[in-house]
Amino acid sequence: MRVVSVIGVLLVAGAASLAAQHAHQLEISGFGSYNRYDKNFQLDNQLGGGGRLAFYFNDYLGLEVDGNLAYPFPKAGGPHTQVREASASLVINSGGERNVLYVLAGYSRIDMGVNPPYNFALHAAHGALGDRLFLTDRLALRLEARAYYAPKSCCLTSTWVGNVTGSAGLSFFLGGGGAHEEAPAPAPIPKEKRDSILAAGGKVPEPARPVRPRGGPTYEQRPSDWNHKWYWGAQGGLFVFKTNFDSYAFEPTFGGHWLVTGKRTALYVAYEQSFFLSDRHTTIVEPDGTIEPGNVAFHDMRRIMVGVLAFPAQKRVEPFGGGGFALMQLLNPQVTCSSCTTLSQFTQLQDEADAAASKAFFWWMGGIDIKQGRLALYGHYILTSSARGFLLQGTTHTFQGGIRYSMGTAKEGVSEGH
Repeated sequence: MRVVSVIGVLLVAGAASLAAQHAHQLEISGFGSYNRYDKNFQLDNQLGGGGRLAFYFNDYLGLEVDGNLAYPFPKAGGPHTQVREASASLVINSGGERNVLYVLAGYSRIDMGVNPPYNFALHAAHGALGDRLFLTDRLALRLEARAYYAPKSCCLTSTWVGNVTGSAGLSFFLGGGGAHEEAPAPAPIPKEKRDSILAAGGKVPEPARPVRPRGGPTYEQRPSDWNHKWYWGAQGGLFVFKTNFDSYAFEPTFGGHWLVTGKRTALYVAYEQSFFLSDRHTTIVEPDGTIEPGNVAFHDMRRIMVGVLAFPAQKRVEPFGGGGFALMQLLNPQVTCSSCTTLSQFTQLQDEADAAASKAFFWWMGGIDIKQGRLALYGHYILTSSARGFLLQGTTHTFQGGIRYSMGTAKEGVSEGH
């Protein structure tokens, strides 16, 4: 109760002094981290790093996603493992214009690695206390202390486990407006001037109302050049997936896209390529019924996406979403078959792996778009459906950011002949 009371006093005290400086801003941040793991994991404390993306609905409330990666060594010796953390948080802000304290809480998925006994994942809750120290109007030093709590570990212990992370990094803020102050009311007409106007049979003008200035570019309508334009863009990020042999993998992905806009919707066409840092493996049944774990290796992925996105708010900074169809292909699957006694059996298994390397999917996307003239910055999340018989297991997840630029009109004008 004492901790809750202290946090409550902090938020109430800060709210009185918080000017409307950071509402509707997008925060992009990179950070370094120091990670202390639960003693049940028997892992050395380790430095790591990550990034975050946050959007502030108003001056006090925001939504944030972040990821953290570290390579700790087991205390008993041996090769390092990978600890990957992906989190979604609700953020409550408080403080002043140049010093914004905050608390946050949310859900985390902690992937403990790829090598036994650390090839398992945890579902955890987390909470954090932090501070943003603004160096300029758009750049801030962000400091944070965070704790993770998992009710039960799947592999190493039956009791709850907890990790602690401290991080420091720089945050850059896009969008938003300054303080929203009303303009002063016009001075009243002097009595002598008012009497002279009435004596001459005139009418005293009504006092003008105070002018409320617009709060920066955040809520301005998109300019007319949004409609019926052809955008070319580029994006990069992480492709997240798992197989029936490997746990979750986080691989870099890059690509380009075309966006053809209407009034509040747009046609989206994209081509992407993911470059795996190492071979990934899955298991398929061999021709004689033998199951050899990890008998298919593959490297890299390409994806073609077609769909429709909706931009309902028509603001310079706005959320968007949509969906469509995708073709996904895993490149160069190679099989091993210890039970194959003939070339035809090996060829049959290779053909099955090739067929299982390419499937069609549904996809759904949600993100935030920031437009300035012909240029737009954006970040989005993509969820693809699962497919029976595919080399990847279950749904896949993609986190990306990028830019797009308007190359001109996508609508032919109508001209009359003479």
